[in-house]
Amino acid sequence: MKRLIAAAVAGLAVVVAAPGLGAAAQTRAAVSMGSQSQLINLPRGSSMAIDLPADARDVIVPNPAVAEAMLHSPRRITVIGLAPGETDAVVLDNAGRTILSLRIRVDAGVSALQDTLDRVMPGSRVRAEAVNDSVILTGLVSSPGEADRASQVARAFVSAPEKIINMMTIEGSDQVMVKARIVEVQRTAIKQLGLDVDAVLSSVGDGLSFSQNATFAVSGSQLGGGILNFIDRSGDGNVLDTNLRAFERAGLVRILAEPNLTSVNGENAEFLAGGEFPVPTGRSVDATTGQVTVGIEFKPFGVRLAFRPIVLSQGRISLQLSTEVSELTTAGAFTLGGTADDGLVIPALNVRRASNTVELPSGGSLMIAGLLREDTRQNIDQLPGIGDLPVLGTLFRSRDYLSGETELVIIVEAYIVSPTSPGRLQTPADGLQIANDAQTILFGQLNQHYAPRDVAQAAPGSGWNGPVGYVIE
Repeated sequence: MKRLIAAAVAGLAVVVAAPGLGAAAQTRAAVSMGSQSQLINLPRGSSMAIDLPADARDVIVPNPAVAEAMLHSPRRITVIGLAPGETDAVVLDNAGRTILSLRIRVDAGVSALQDTLDRVMPGSRVRAEAVNDSVILTGLVSSPGEADRASQVARAFVSAPEKIINMMTIEGSDQVMVKARIVEVQRTAIKQLGLDVDAVLSSVGDGLSFSQNATFAVSGSQLGGGILNFIDRSGDGNVLDTNLRAFERAGLVRILAEPNLTSVNGENAEFLAGGEFPVPTGRSVDATTGQVTVGIEFKPFGVRLAFRPIVLSQGRISLQLSTEVSELTTAGAFTLGGTADDGLVIPALNVRRASNTVELPSGGSLMIAGLLREDTRQNIDQLPGIGDLPVLGTLFRSRDYLSGETELVIIVEAYIVSPTSPGRLQTPADGLQIANDAQTILFGQLNQHYAPRDVAQAAPGSGWNGPVGYVIE
């Protein structure tokens, strides 16, 4: 404890001196005397000078680690803030009576932080306040990006990031609409060419039988095509039955999804067009009844889009994007409790997945491409020896060929949007009038009228031009 000599006075004044400030920047305030404690906030590293009109005797500071008192003259004492915290200070006269009782609260000090915020973020309305060793940020900011920059600056003035308390208010939360086009094209080609030969030669010894059939090991049994049958029956009981089996197929599959999602700045949004398939997660048996209970969990598949937008300054958008296209397949499937014919088959998934974080302006777009897959399989069955002959060996060979190509392209556009009036929005049912029974029976019509409701009443030249709207088949 610090003991300073002073005398009882009828009143006193307080002078607060911040580090690095001259006497012209000091402020003076009146403090009443008495035994009632008075609160004084003191930034860390700053001092408070108390001028007394008479001499004092003692100054007691219980916690010198937080603040200390120094005697400059019999009429002045100075309190210096050392560390964040709170302590008391009592000033006594010669008779031991209390002249002044103070509660000293020392905080982290934010003058340097406030100067830095005003310099690096000119025009901002962010204010920093200190509470013990923590800093509270208040004020109005235009975007979450501005609030994040203020928090990053404040972290440099505290010992740990959790000592920053963000209480800033965002003027208006931006909403971001993401328009995505997910296009997947699958091309397949299957070719089968085989020769089935069944021959019976009764003139050779006791009779000779010969048979060769195409297996088509790659694509399975014959899928279609044509069969040419050649039968040669000689009079002596010799029979030659030959089938030429040829098949060729080309397939094209196009998967297209165009989800439009809108999310508040900083919030997640997700879209799924597909379905869910059940997957067993566990099994339990009732000891009394013997009843078996199987737990089921559903796994999603299809076209999925998830994103989280963060609006930065000047209308730029930081977009965390995740897209996925998946489909059920038997390749890699799991069979539970038997074979594929009588057991429980849990299908596998073919997945095309992409996840990235990009930055783009409002109205900008990006493309994710290069997600290619090519699968080629070919199989040749032949009769050993004879199938290797240059020309004649073709009659004893069967070929099965399968080729598959998949290409996935994702185009994403991001916009900063705002709500609009309900009258400017349309649905596929607007302007649709279902035909009555007479029109359906006599003329084969499904709909009586289809057009936007307000087009007929709109002013000339103010409506849509060209083929617009939805088509219902």
